Amino acid sequence: MDGNPDDNFSLSSVFSQSYFVIPDYQRDYAWTESNVNDLLEDIDFVFEQNERYEDEDNLDHYFGTIVLEERGSIEPTDFEDYTQFAIVDGQQRISTVSIVISAIIDEMERIAQKKEVSEKMREDIGEKSQGIRENYIEYEGIPRLNLGGLANDVYRDVILNGEDIEYHMETSQLVETERKVLNAKKVTTAKLQEWKVEKCDDNGQSYASYYKFLKNIIRIITHRFEVNIKVVEDVDEAARMFKVINNRGRGLRLHDKVRSHLVYCASQSPDIDSKEVYRKFNNIVRNITIHDGFSDNEVDGLVKIHWAVFTSERSDSRAKRKGPSKIHRRLSDLENYASVQRDDFEEFITPYLNSLESFSEKYPYLTDRDMFAEKYSKPRSGNSVDRSEETVRKIQLLFMHSSTRTATAPLLISVGEKFGVNSSEFSEMVSELEKLVFGYSLVMCHGAQGYSNMVLSIANDLYWSDINKEDTEKIFNTENQRFVGYKSKELGIKKALDRIREKRERIGPIDDTVSEYLSEEDILNGEFTSGWGGIRNSEVVKYIMYEYERSIRDNSGLLSLSPYHEFRTNFQVEHLVAKNAEAGHRLENHERNRNRLGNLAILSSKDNNSENNKSYYNKYERLYNKSSLKVLRNLNGPEFTVDNISQREEQELFPFIEQRWG
Repeated sequence: MDGNPDDNFSLSSVFSQSYFVIPDYQRDYAWTESNVNDLLEDIDFVFEQNERYEDEDNLDHYFGTIVLEERGSIEPTDFEDYTQFAIVDGQQRISTVSIVISAIIDEMERIAQKKEVSEKMREDIGEKSQGIRENYIEYEGIPRLNLGGLANDVYRDVILNGEDIEYHMETSQLVETERKVLNAKKVTTAKLQEWKVEKCDDNGQSYASYYKFLKNIIRIITHRFEVNIKVVEDVDEAARMFKVINNRGRGLRLHDKVRSHLVYCASQSPDIDSKEVYRKFNNIVRNITIHDGFSDNEVDGLVKIHWAVFTSERSDSRAKRKGPSKIHRRLSDLENYASVQRDDFEEFITPYLNSLESFSEKYPYLTDRDMFAEKYSKPRSGNSVDRSEETVRKIQLLFMHSSTRTATAPLLISVGEKFGVNSSEFSEMVSELEKLVFGYSLVMCHGAQGYSNMVLSIANDLYWSDINKEDTEKIFNTENQRFVGYKSKELGIKKALDRIREKRERIGPIDDTVSEYLSEEDILNGEFTSGWGGIRNSEVVKYIMYEYERSIRDNSGLLSLSPYHEFRTNFQVEHLVAKNAEAGHRLENHERNRNRLGNLAILSSKDNNSENNKSYYNKYERLYNKSSLKVLRNLNGPEFTVDNISQREEQELFPFIEQRWG
């Protein structure tokens, strides 16, 4: 390949006498099922066109530009000399081609194992598949493509060594990029099976026909897919080109762009090892995506939260400051951060990356209430419930809505960084935030924007507490006081708690929460209110009733009550007088009173479904009077009227709520 921009090359020519590696500044394998299917559809289109017009010139398919950086030579044997290239642009396409070809080789080898196949055909398959493997997958024990990064182990096991996909898919310790490699091969294998039935003789039962088809597909990929090749001279030019190509919005994630720039900076510095930067950033991605349900989206979420805490830059504040608004552009362009125009950009990169890695260890647990409960719940012992269970319980409310979780997580991570998640300071902060979120967001139904900027500001001040002013000046290349925290973390946490309390009293005082909202006739849907649409989330009522249940139990009773993160999945909100009660069992002015707080309680899902719209008397005799929940046993029977609802609210529930969240 001479790199002439006017020449196109078949993939066969690209792979000939070449080995490929993925450079450290690149993102990991990222193609989704949709991307892989697009490639397979292109292959199918070329196949069909060439089958239809076999007497004419074969159709070629332009596969885009591939940018390569020459990395010297490799001698796979004593008499051969291959060139090693780093893929600057095109790694997703080249990687997927390797995966697709690997799946085709597997299909060929499966045919060879069929007892109906002749020895001659078996030998032909063996020679053909081995030749394909050597040309595109692995030659003389050296991978044609060294994928590197977090997906390297799975690529080696499944693509190079042909291990079972399902075995790896069932492994719980997979990060997202590993799952994408496995899924790419799984999608390809499924498509080959589909094509076998559609395009081969006897609905795919003819092994000879299927083998011929697979050879045609290989020929299309390797000889009809053409690319334009650009070869750059050195790593600096490669890294610069990578940034130019991918900062145009061609699909890189935020964290990919951040990693790319940091690795590039390291390549320009004698004091930072680019491989260590790459290793550390991969560890950050692994800390997030190793957990089920956590993907590259959450890694970007981590980068955004950390940036706001570390730099004191919120999205609203960036708009008021000079320079670009995108985080990765601010990181790379501004001399407060990691601009290569800054003489000592290393002073920023090392603490920034260390801090981001530390945040990544806490982020999954402090943004997901189930994961927090799983990690920090402790077996009960003795005669009381400890502080950790109280914190786990209150986190359930904080993270009930995604907006409140996003707003409060930065401060919780900051407190966790300074004091530890098991500290009394962390528990106290959770308690104060829970009270704020309960009244303002969950009951009043105001958005988290009413306090999110303040919480981020507090998180930043606390994070930089205990750090010498001289150190922050070195990191941020400025004497600007916005990067300076309190003199001690103890003073920082005190100021933080005071600001949260002041904010809560100003925007969500508990007296208003009760008198103006929870006293309404319909607290669930707000049907009879003006300007307030109800809490719209029955779990808020469930949480209130659970907390009330705790308040009326003694210590031994508390030990027998399951933790809230278990309780919430097994219990439902119960209308004492059924929401859709039959005639003769309805409340006076039933529609206006059925969704009042005093007519609501909690009941196990099983009991709730079995009794459903039974009369209050029947439910009292069959369930309430014998319930394990004291909130139900304390009810009066056999009737429950509007007066009972009012009495229950005014004498029991409202005083409790004012005390608990006041």
